Amino acid sequence: MAWQVLGFQKNKVFFEKIIQNGEIGHAYLFTGQEMIGKKMFALDLVDLVNNSKVEFENNPSLLLLEGENGISIDQVRDLKKFLSFKPYSGKYKVAIINDSHLMAHEAANALLKVLEEPASHSLIILITSNSKSLLPTVYSRCEEIRFEPHTRSKLLGYLKDLELNQIQAEFLADFSNGRLGLAYRLKENNNFKEIKTKLEQFNKLLKSDINERFNFAEKALKDEEGKNLDMMLLYWMFYLRSDLSKNLKINRAKVLKNLLEVNQILSKPQYNHRLAFENFLINL
Repeated sequence: MAWQVLGFQKNKVFFEKIIQNGEIGHAYLFTGQEMIGKKMFALDLVDLVNNSKVEFENNPSLLLLEGENGISIDQVRDLKKFLSFKPYSGKYKVAIINDSHLMAHEAANALLKVLEEPASHSLIILITSNSKSLLPTVYSRCEEIRFEPHTRSKLLGYLKDLELNQIQAEFLADFSNGRLGLAYRLKENNNFKEIKTKLEQFNKLLKSDINERFNFAEKALKDEEGKNLDMMLLYWMFYLRSDLSKNLKINRAKVLKNLLEVNQILSKPQYNHRLAFENFLINL
């Protein structure tokens, strides 16, 4: 079986070896930046462990858990039921939990019980860009596999077949900061104009006064633009992590930390979103 995901040669060799030797574990934690290719690697691994090639939407040996609002306890119960049955074909039933750091606390506790007593034919893969938000007991029961960013030269090599001009390819290589999955998605969705707009907004906010920042917060959370708030914050995070923002006269590490924190708050309905977002903008 040929890997579909590009790069991550060290991780590929690791899994090929342990599968060949019959030493694969029951639970792995894939960690690394957003949209770097962790999910695609996990989907490839499903085929590798079962020596098959089936589209994941139609694969009876795979359960993929994900959702914009995180993973619920009902989804974990579905996972437990799914893993209780023997594989339809191949050796393993595989459950992939994408963005596992967004699991509700009760869902994480339910998953812990599954991890403590795994079925012999089960393989659970947790995917996260924020391992510190995982329940420590869940984290400790998984073997962590790190996914490092691609180098700029390799990324440009991967992008050369996407019919991009040189300026677009170099922009994606810099903005994605080693995340091939992000670069592919942005190219596929033709997001160049949208990204430019969001980055211009961020740079303008750095020069704005308090009232202008309050007005921006109100608009972002209230009108049509509020529907794209998650993506805007994500673009800002990518921007601050890339060399494109290296000349900004701010403490990038501090602003990025604050941005990650406010992003977490905005994903939880019990908090005052406007207060949190305004506080972030004040402290830019």
